[in-house]
Amino acid sequence: MFPPVSEPQGVRLSPAQISITRERPARAIHARAEDGTTFVLRPTLMTDVDAILSAFDASRAELCKFMPWAHQPQATLHQLERLRECETNYFSGRELSMALFELHAERETLVTMIGLHPRVPLNPSGFEIGYWTPTPFAGRGLATYASKLIITYAFDRLGADRVQAICDEANLASRRVMEKAGLRFEGLLQNITQRPSERLLQQGFIHSGRNPMFALTTDEFQVQPWVSKLRATLRYFNIVGEPESAI
Repeated sequence: MFPPVSEPQGVRLSPAQISITRERPARAIHARAEDGTTFVLRPTLMTDVDAILSAFDASRAELCKFMPWAHQPQATLHQLERLRECETNYFSGRELSMALFELHAERETLVTMIGLHPRVPLNPSGFEIGYWTPTPFAGRGLATYASKLIITYAFDRLGADRVQAICDEANLASRRVMEKAGLRFEGLLQNITQRPSERLLQQGFIHSGRNPMFALTTDEFQVQPWVSKLRATLRYFNIVGEPESAI
């Protein structure tokens, strides 16, 4: 299921020698934007529960248009259980739920939710990305920036050979993120998701039944004009928190 392990089996490694792979994903990726802002892309944790609930509360109206789960009650204990499962899935390399945080001194501010999902049925090396930016931070290009970061992570460290994304045809903002991140339009898919209930539609959920598919393969990723510059700003920390530069 996962890319080949590079280290010989049975060898005792120091914490700094543990490489980042799909089986042992990064604990954090630090990045510095062109304006000097420092960000960290990392897995969502149970300790993020308040930040995630606050982001949802500030974004409910926008999320309800295209996210079925946004119509469900967002109770604290339910969210904690979801995040517990997210941590387990992330550190086992199955479902990689992450978030982009803006760093101010020692304080983190959640600015985009994003993830790598195993939704390429015939290709276990493929990922699908999904994302949303809390409404107070919309319009700053953060979803595009987070997408470029996580795409780079997928190709450079996790053995991906395809990263794809889809949205509802009516979700023009999401489509713009895909285009700005360099994903190539492959075609229009129809009825790939179940028609929602009439109740959900009456509550404002938008479902056209048409979903544009965008994707990048390894070769297409390597020639993106933003890749080399972004790579130079990244600092990876392995699964035990050691900086990759120490390997």
